[in-house]
Amino acid sequence: MKGLEVAWRTLNQESVTEPCIVASWLMKGDYYTRVSGRDYWADKEDVFLDALPRMGVNLCPQFAIPYDRMGNASAEIGVLDEHWANRLGLKQPEEILPIIDALPSDEEIERDFDVAAYARDYADSIKAHIDATAGETLFIASFGQTDFMGPYNEWGYTPYLMALALYPDHVHRYYHYTSTRAYFQNLAIVEAIRKYDLAPFVYGGQDICANDGPLCSVKTLDEIYFPELQRAVQPLVGAEIPIIWHCDGNIVPIVDRLLDVGVSGLQGFQEESGVPYEEMVTLKSRWGKPLIIWGCVSVTTVLPFGSVDDVKAAVRRSFTLAGPGRGFALASTSSIMPEVPDENIDAFYQYGRQFGREFLSEHSA
Repeated sequence: MKGLEVAWRTLNQESVTEPCIVASWLMKGDYYTRVSGRDYWADKEDVFLDALPRMGVNLCPQFAIPYDRMGNASAEIGVLDEHWANRLGLKQPEEILPIIDALPSDEEIERDFDVAAYARDYADSIKAHIDATAGETLFIASFGQTDFMGPYNEWGYTPYLMALALYPDHVHRYYHYTSTRAYFQNLAIVEAIRKYDLAPFVYGGQDICANDGPLCSVKTLDEIYFPELQRAVQPLVGAEIPIIWHCDGNIVPIVDRLLDVGVSGLQGFQEESGVPYEEMVTLKSRWGKPLIIWGCVSVTTVLPFGSVDDVKAAVRRSFTLAGPGRGFALASTSSIMPEVPDENIDAFYQYGRQFGREFLSEHSA
């Protein structure tokens, strides 16, 4: 069975005997060099795609690769610079208001959005990556979202969070703008999945929470953010395309809201921030189905600082608590950075395949 089929069937919550292993945002270019036998830095994208099947990776939900030896990411998620948390250099929340006032209307967004072209480009990118791995890795991609995290990257945390408190109507206008744009993106994604026979799953998320919970009050999110997110994803939810949501920080205070919006799966689970993995795996979607679960080997504790035996124990726990037949894929909690020892990365992927096969074989029908 091709790796693509393993991943597809896993996400469909079907019985499989091979484990689903996520690429896990490995930001260590020299590791790809070692695995592939080719110089990653000479041809980043090609070597990355060559290395994935060699690592046993059969699911890549985000084309994110290391741009430099510090582990900054390139490709779809952009290159970070020293001004990433306030690219516009704003000082006061009032500076945000004219930016929002100048945003296009819903009618202008609809007029300028080419659904067919977006669908074609979306499909072409996914199919090209699958072809480059000879069908051994299933690629899925992101989806249109109401933008919570973009403002703190563009405007800075302080001006943005102050604007949320002082000018909620303006920030709501921004959320509505991104929701409208996302709605048409998701219409196009539905078309792409149906027309070009793509795997009917999407992956993404917004970093709404820090280690101690949401960056603003849940009440504010309920009033001006989550209704817009629900509007944005309606085309996907209506087409029954499962959304797998990446969760950073302590998402416990908002996880029920995400499920109400229509999220069907979760990835991440920063247990050091108070997110209990053993409870997250028991959750169900708003339709009563078990959540798709990807996790949950920590990139802040186990992988950088643990032993090989610690990594293996975390792999076993990840499989065992999630259980078979619910769309479980072995993944790290977030990006695996260059300081993680090669032997721990080896253990994550190699033992993940070994134990995953044993575990699934024991639980096969």
